[in-house]
Amino acid sequence: MRKLVLLSLILGCVQLFATPPTSCDPVIHNYSGWMERHNSKLALIKRYGSTVQIGFFGDSITHYFEETGAVVWRQYFEGTPYRAIDFGYGGDLTEHVLWRMENGELDGYKAKALVLMIGTNNAGARSLYLEPAGDTVLGISKCIDLMKEKQPQAVIILCSITPRGTDDSDIYRKRNDVVNKEIVKLCDGKQVIWCDWGNQMLEPDGTLPVAMCSTDYLHPTVKGYRVWVKNLLPLLANIIDNPNPNFCVAPVVRQDKDWWDALADRRAQAKGSFDVVFLGDSFLNGFYSKAPDARKKIVGEGTELDLTYQGDLVQNVLWRAKYGELNGYSAGNVVICAGSPNTNNAPEEVAAGVTVLVEAAKKKQKNARILVTPIMPMGREKDSPVRKWVDETNDLLIRGLEGDNVYVVDPASVLLDEGGRLPEAYSEDGIELTEAGYEAWGGLIKEWIKSRQ
Repeated sequence: MRKLVLLSLILGCVQLFATPPTSCDPVIHNYSGWMERHNSKLALIKRYGSTVQIGFFGDSITHYFEETGAVVWRQYFEGTPYRAIDFGYGGDLTEHVLWRMENGELDGYKAKALVLMIGTNNAGARSLYLEPAGDTVLGISKCIDLMKEKQPQAVIILCSITPRGTDDSDIYRKRNDVVNKEIVKLCDGKQVIWCDWGNQMLEPDGTLPVAMCSTDYLHPTVKGYRVWVKNLLPLLANIIDNPNPNFCVAPVVRQDKDWWDALADRRAQAKGSFDVVFLGDSFLNGFYSKAPDARKKIVGEGTELDLTYQGDLVQNVLWRAKYGELNGYSAGNVVICAGSPNTNNAPEEVAAGVTVLVEAAKKKQKNARILVTPIMPMGREKDSPVRKWVDETNDLLIRGLEGDNVYVVDPASVLLDEGGRLPEAYSEDGIELTEAGYEAWGGLIKEWIKSRQ
């Protein structure tokens, strides 16, 4: 008997599991044509064998990639540039996917990537009483475990369950949102990575337009499938074209709605021209949340645009930069600071990610001066583990950046004392900056901008 699992559910309810739920019990579907499709997929595996690079697993949303989205499927996945097999079956729940994976669909080939999106039918086929959201999470988790067991060399791309229903009052969408918030925790950023593209199908008010889905408000149109592919391709290229993929260089979106709301607000504001654009993560966001006076001194009488967000990994900032936040206006200066939350990544990975981010800024804002401020000197003492990670990352970053209208100013030059220590006046906890720390750092940025006016 597996150990008890405690999960938060809709309306604050808590469900305690001691026996495997239906969602984790592999079973054959009774749909007409289901077994015939399974046998046809096994024949494809036998036919293509070692040439198969990607397996797509899911329900009808994945299945219809070959039908509604056929033009997109043929362009990218029918042999060129990637050989893929579509293991999506209409009507499938997690337990049906599990049966298929246990009975041949993960055998006979070695994929480089496995794409999984499943769970919407678990909500649609069973009431919340019969299947709490936690059961669906456990079913998806078991799918991932089986993928790891049978295809240990593959990177698993776990996709969020796409939105359904006309708006966010839809009960099935609410259930799927709960599942999405849990399954993102199954991703480690290395063997299992997150791909959340469903929010891009929605209007700012949360409605699901028919341009993105059929009139059942569930299955994507061709336009919807193109949105999915747009998010998959950077991840797949990174996985398949590199023996040791670096996910800091592949744009990744965030699941939470607040992030999307902020994105919509910024796109609405991004018109005309700005003297200073701030693009980055929590540290740069601190100029807005903690030290607005320091920020105002940087900008002076000029105009500014806030493209910062708390908690963004470098790949999240990269997604924002590549897909809209640097479009529709002109910038005089773009100030970039990213990578500080990526402490689970190797310095080489983070430095490469920031470099790709800078290249995106250069491409989108050809006339702007790009100012990169490396990662803040976290850690009180110079020999603390996190400081060593910061120093190594920054050394790699600085070495490869400066030049061609790209400049670097190192915050360590004003934040550290002669012994390399980060004073309490600048950071009370050795991680986050105080207002005085932002004043010192902001003065460095201000002087750089002033010297180039």
